[in-house]
Amino acid sequence: MRLSHHTIVVKDYPSKGEHLLYSTRTQALVKIEDALRLLLDRLPSAGPADTVPYQQEIKQLHDMGLIVTGDAEEQSRLREHLNQIKFSHDESCLPVTILTTYGCNFKCTYCFEESTRTNDRLSAEHQQKIIRWLKDRVRTLGYRSLYLNYYGGEPLLNQPAIEQISTEMRRWCRESGVGFGMALQTNGYLLTPQVVRKFLELNLVGVRVSLDGVGEDHDRYRPLRGGGGTFTRIMRNIVDCVDLVPIGISIGFDKGDVEPIEKLVNHFEELGILHKLGRIITSPITPTVGPAGRPEAVRGSECMCHSQDATLAAAMRRINALFEAKGINKVKSGMATNVCPLTRENGGVTIDQEGRLYKCNSLLGHPEFSVGHVDDAQYNETGRRFRDLDVWRQCPIDCTYLPMCSGGCRLMAFVGESKSFRVAACKKPYLNEMAAEFIKRDYDRLTAKQKAAV
Repeated sequence: MRLSHHTIVVKDYPSKGEHLLYSTRTQALVKIEDALRLLLDRLPSAGPADTVPYQQEIKQLHDMGLIVTGDAEEQSRLREHLNQIKFSHDESCLPVTILTTYGCNFKCTYCFEESTRTNDRLSAEHQQKIIRWLKDRVRTLGYRSLYLNYYGGEPLLNQPAIEQISTEMRRWCRESGVGFGMALQTNGYLLTPQVVRKFLELNLVGVRVSLDGVGEDHDRYRPLRGGGGTFTRIMRNIVDCVDLVPIGISIGFDKGDVEPIEKLVNHFEELGILHKLGRIITSPITPTVGPAGRPEAVRGSECMCHSQDATLAAAMRRINALFEAKGINKVKSGMATNVCPLTRENGGVTIDQEGRLYKCNSLLGHPEFSVGHVDDAQYNETGRRFRDLDVWRQCPIDCTYLPMCSGGCRLMAFVGESKSFRVAACKKPYLNEMAAEFIKRDYDRLTAKQKAAV
């Protein structure tokens, strides 16, 4: 027996002599005492006299994947884990993103869709094709619920398509005993209470609004297409709608400059809505694929994801400290398994306004990266090639983070120096900096939740 290569030990937390063990494969998180940790350090050479007093604990740690019998078991469990992610599907829910239009009323400075922008809207014909595809997919794979996320462009520029698809799918799901919910991913400019109330009748369960700072900071990145600011109106809409539906916020940051995030959080607090909001997601602005026909002509190559990992880690520490100080706890775990959707057989998919299927929103507008069409029952050869990339085989089998990243984001590999989907996009230096902090945060939240439930 030995510690798994995929187990992280956080020493002397939550207090001296107590230690956390976290598995990046099973996501098991446990606290152990000093004596057991010392035994684990010498477990490969320990004799029965050492292990018998801890026989039950050792069995539990083995069952949770935190320790293994040896290399053969480690490799077998890893392959099984990665193949399960690749081929299995969560029958509880089918998440589908639908592009109602490529058109947008904003002209964002870093928009990855700008070079492929058209004013094409989702036609009535393609709406019906999408509806048929959704019904067939739910039936064939036995999903128990359907979750539609409307996207763009700006999805609210084509509200009739949202109404038509949601009305029909809500009715069909109800008759079929399938759960149904819908969400909007919007710039917020057209998000009025009237719009929200209309879609609440169609099972609207959430809205996500993208922002880039406060006032002029936001308006510089996200102006109206014809010119003019957008921040004031968006804020008014959020304030007017936050009590009607959960509203999450997405905020991008560049070059480690998180001051716009701090200003925005403070602004929400001043408006009295900070703790009414849903999850706040912060992410570095990343490079984008090139224009239609030239995807390898990557734009924005000096964005955050090409900065030093220490720069990104410093930015995330500052954001984490801000969220902790403000009592913001609706955040995603930094250690969650995050396998690239391009490499999964099933799972979420995005449908554009012409019925093409994509596994990654950042590839929208590039038909050569489409994995199929709603007219077809199966994914195409491109989809199969993406699925079978198996980039994880290029990574060291003993990499601590391999089970949770599988070789990293395929888009980040493509927009990197290689311009290829077939190489790893390694974030190990960044995770080495941040993993212990993420695990401590997850442990604190878990214990706080358990105490609150008592």
